[in-house]
Amino acid sequence: MSVVGVVSMKGGVGKTSLTANLASALSAKLGSGRVSVVDLDPQNALHWHFGIQDPETEGVCRQSVRGEDWSGVTLASDFAVECLPYGAASEPDREAFEALLGAQPSWVGDHIKQAGLDEDRVVLIDTPPGSTVYLRQVFACADLVLIVLLADAGSYATIPAMESWLDEMSSVYPHLRTIYVLNQVDRSDSFNRDVADLLQRHLGERLAPIGIHSDEAVSEALAFQQPVLAYDPYGQASHDLARLAAWMITTLNQ
Repeated sequence: MSVVGVVSMKGGVGKTSLTANLASALSAKLGSGRVSVVDLDPQNALHWHFGIQDPETEGVCRQSVRGEDWSGVTLASDFAVECLPYGAASEPDREAFEALLGAQPSWVGDHIKQAGLDEDRVVLIDTPPGSTVYLRQVFACADLVLIVLLADAGSYATIPAMESWLDEMSSVYPHLRTIYVLNQVDRSDSFNRDVADLLQRHLGERLAPIGIHSDEAVSEALAFQQPVLAYDPYGQASHDLARLAAWMITTLNQ
């Protein structure tokens, strides 16, 4: 089993969409039953990308608070990806869940294994933005962490905070691999292109060799509650995601 965390220091970078669409791209290459996604974001939005529509569905939050394993909240989708949603949760539920995560750094990793996810699988974890207790859990169990950026000033400004966090985590998890990923790249916009080039120079090999171009099909796919590879399999974003998935498989197997 390989665990991939998808994180960011700021919201609005398309992190959840990237998680869902990358899971779909990985599944297209690895085959059905080989990819799962875990939603650790209290916004509970990841399941929408797979057509799982019930907003009151149980999820990892309430299941954890009740002391039960996560196998009972694993949902199949029509897109060959299993989804473990955060689930509908009250504020006391969320607070109790986060208290569990804060007290036991290995909670998420342990529960992923207890959910029966076999060794021949890739598990992607979506997280809320910022240096939260969820982020610390991901660093404790992930084999690879993808840090999502936009080619804009706001994302560029978050890099020092993320680098500080990475320095702290590297002393605890020295073998963890982290890589930045550029999302929604628009090479036709001069400022966007300049910032993308600046990030490439600044981050060097710490930036994934494949970025995801801006593509309206990504938003349209969400409106139809499906991954973009199902909605527009020959579009630019789908092409980028397929290449990034192939690169990830190679990286995880090294």
